[in-house]
Amino acid sequence: MSDLKAEIQQRLKHAPFNKFLNIEVLEVDDTYLKAKLPFQEIFQAGSEERGWYIHGGVIASFIDVIGDFVFVPAYGQPLPTVDLRIDYLRAAKAEDLYAEATLVKGGRALGVSDIKVTNENQREIAIGRGVYSTQGATKRAEKK
Repeated sequence: MSDLKAEIQQRLKHAPFNKFLNIEVLEVDDTYLKAKLPFQEIFQAGSEERGWYIHGGVIASFIDVIGDFVFVPAYGQPLPTVDLRIDYLRAAKAEDLYAEATLVKGGRALGVSDIKVTNENQREIAIGRGVYSTQGATKRAEKK
């Protein structure tokens, strides 16, 4: 496991909520992060009659966390969320989900990331855009 991948995985285990989600980092570079959200029964919403699906709040949380943690390579830390926009494209059944985040912009005041969530068959479940506060955070390249 690369140092960067190990660092992000460790940071994900630090906060209790992120630890509960049990997110697994799959790939990471300076502007990209791919992760897996293993299915847990507690994620389910719906009913016996209408069918079960993964609650939208779980998907939103996954989008927010991965959209945030894509900034760790650049800033050395996760950042506070300013805005989060999500489009749900289809229901996620009882299955593992995958998120890919791309760092769009990392500025002095705000950072922007785009996030795509897919299922095991690469069908898009949701897409999101996160805006995060970079105020007070210094880019790693500037720290040297």
